[in-house]
Amino acid sequence: MSYLSFLFYFVIVPTLVLMLGLVIGSRRNDRAFPFLRRHWQGTAVLALIAIVWTTPWDNAIISHGVWSYGKDRVIGTIGSVPLEEYAFMILMPFLNAAFIAWLMGGVTIASTRHRSPQWFARWIVLSTAVAVFLTGLMLLFTGSGVYLGAILVWFAPPIALQIIFDPSTLGYHWRVVAAGTIFPALYLSAADAYAIRAGIWTIMPETRTGLEIGGLPIEEALFFFTVSLLIAQGLILWHSLFNKDKS
Repeated sequence: MSYLSFLFYFVIVPTLVLMLGLVIGSRRNDRAFPFLRRHWQGTAVLALIAIVWTTPWDNAIISHGVWSYGKDRVIGTIGSVPLEEYAFMILMPFLNAAFIAWLMGGVTIASTRHRSPQWFARWIVLSTAVAVFLTGLMLLFTGSGVYLGAILVWFAPPIALQIIFDPSTLGYHWRVVAAGTIFPALYLSAADAYAIRAGIWTIMPETRTGLEIGGLPIEEALFFFTVSLLIAQGLILWHSLFNKDKS
């Protein structure tokens, strides 16, 4: 299977099915269409941020031998990154967002509280993020910790920034955030395990810890969990901003 075929069967088709269900459901609910329009606008913003933020990271880890791809499985590359990988960066937020839209169907997102002090929560998050970042930085200088370190260093700051922006709102909607993170991450991890077995891409053993879940490197599972968390939190914050005048 090529990388493009993988994207079609495991990302594009499920996304379209979920979106179709949302469109059909919105015809029975007058409030659903404005919600979905805002939802996809927020998703597009997140997809843009994802490709800008992840492109240098992806180029770096490929250049440092963390992962590689079958030359016969991709159309071509920009830099070190396959074209299909760029597409994945854009498509994944829409897959996750479609699932999250189902979760949020009956949930009223709380008004944003980002202007309230929330100092204690923000300092806890900042302190934790600094500790995680420094841990990742140290792991970068160990052979088997390079991939794990790269994930922690690159993704701890944006996760912390989201939570620091409005910890109260994210905490209030923790169930949506948790479900919108865990279920897409599990699905994408399973799809990733298949892609590795099929030889579409390879995670180099020299740069990972060797810990696995069902044959999937723990670092890959962490990557999908981390990115799914960013998408779930980002969408909650996005919707809460539009409710700022409602109390």
